[in-house]
Amino acid sequence: MLAVLADDFSGAAEIAGIGHRYGLNTEVQLTIDLSSTADLIVVDTGTRAMCEPDAMQKISDVSAKLSRIPGIRLFKKIDSVMRGHLIPELNSLQQYFHFRKTLVLPANPVRGRKIIDGIYLVNGIPLNETVFAVDPDFPCTTADVALRITSSPSSVQHSHVDPTHMPAIGLITGDVASTADLKNYVAATDEHDLCCGGAELFECFLEHLGYKTSVLSPENSNSNFVLIINGSTVRNQSEKELFDSLEIPQFFVPAFLHDSLTLNDKEIRNTLERIVDTLLARKVAVVSIAQPIHTDKAVSEIFLNYFVALIQYITARIQMNDIHFCLTGGATASAVIRSADVGHLHISTEITPGVVSLITDKKGILTVKPGSYPWPQPWLEKLLRTEK
Repeated sequence: MLAVLADDFSGAAEIAGIGHRYGLNTEVQLTIDLSSTADLIVVDTGTRAMCEPDAMQKISDVSAKLSRIPGIRLFKKIDSVMRGHLIPELNSLQQYFHFRKTLVLPANPVRGRKIIDGIYLVNGIPLNETVFAVDPDFPCTTADVALRITSSPSSVQHSHVDPTHMPAIGLITGDVASTADLKNYVAATDEHDLCCGGAELFECFLEHLGYKTSVLSPENSNSNFVLIINGSTVRNQSEKELFDSLEIPQFFVPAFLHDSLTLNDKEIRNTLERIVDTLLARKVAVVSIAQPIHTDKAVSEIFLNYFVALIQYITARIQMNDIHFCLTGGATASAVIRSADVGHLHISTEITPGVVSLITDKKGILTVKPGSYPWPQPWLEKLLRTEK
């Protein structure tokens, strides 16, 4: 069995979509199910949203269960700019699996994210000079990969080397300017090693194991309604214009939300009622966060709670498995799914890289994408025609 640990849901869905593309029977799990018959299980540990001690404990708990599976092969999905509790989580994994080499290669060169001379560049700009420098949870204060890696104590020695000079044991990073570089690193690994990276590294990992892409037919959705929830706090004018062009009714969560507001507040209640009435009448609706807002962790948590309340309000009127949910943002998707008490999901189709449709264990369907990815217009148009 192959298993991937991802620290957030959008990352888990992206990896699962790749596994599906490579012909693997793939399942996304929010809680470990060792009875699964899937070829590939992708576990959303949710650790990026946790404090460091809780994240380490979560990885230890998951590792204790996965280590019981004979011959299991692991891959660690990490954020492409190394946000999260990377080294502490790897330390927890190492206690159970005792990897010889741990390769940390977060670069996605096809998307312009490269490591040159040990410096992480995003479209040619040093990481600490991009928007990631002001990330509210994990600000990227340096583009030097070695400094980022060694900012937390590691249980093994770190080396930044090319594929031909890798030590037999240790934590390894390296320069990555192309997909060929990723393939060269992966080619030097075996079952005693751990690969940690993003989508492109996982593709190379599967190809190293002998898997090839295949053409698979998506499962048909029997939903009668489409609800698009944009939980991203980043303004996306082109997406709004897309919804306008398709004449999709749009609702905006008040930008002044605060934690004292409840569903009993008149304005909130009226908005929820209008959304449900529109969904029943038009079969489709978009709910987004009004702009501009102050983006910090506390505000984000309030909006997530609002979206969970919205889902609960709507599903009191419409059965959840009768709605095709289209969710922007891994935190939004995770909050909605966990509130619905979903245990695991399997892949319906990978629409485009990073945009993935999943079927829940309760027979509901949802499509997930990161906030920086666009909704593919041809797919959305087809979806609206199908559901109507």
